[in-house]
Amino acid sequence: MANFNKVILIGNITKNPEVRELSGTRIAKSGIAVNRKYKSGDEQKEETLFIDFVAFGRLAEIIGEYVTKGNPLMIEGRLKLNQWDQDGQKRSKHEIVAENIQLLSSGQAKPAGEKDYSEDDIPF
Repeated sequence: MANFNKVILIGNITKNPEVRELSGTRIAKSGIAVNRKYKSGDEQKEETLFIDFVAFGRLAEIIGEYVTKGNPLMIEGRLKLNQWDQDGQKRSKHEIVAENIQLLSSGQAKPAGEKDYSEDDIPF
């Protein structure tokens, strides 16, 4: 029997990433909103999915430096089920463990000190 757990989503970041360090490993958490438009009879409809994601190590650092709320982003990773108890109730939700990202906007945030260049800056 074969198993395969791979997710690729393109959407917009729902909140600025929360980056922290745990046991020497960087962890970034945020969310992505993915829209789907479709027709139901003569009516145009839209649904939005809100999905949390987490990234570790160097990828978490990159997300913390370059990704902000509203940015378009492609996330490639795997689904993970988180389970916990809250007020005596069992809770669960899926999140994406990011393995790769693609920044989709040329206007992404840049690290401090990095400059935007235009054609006027080119000396020839």
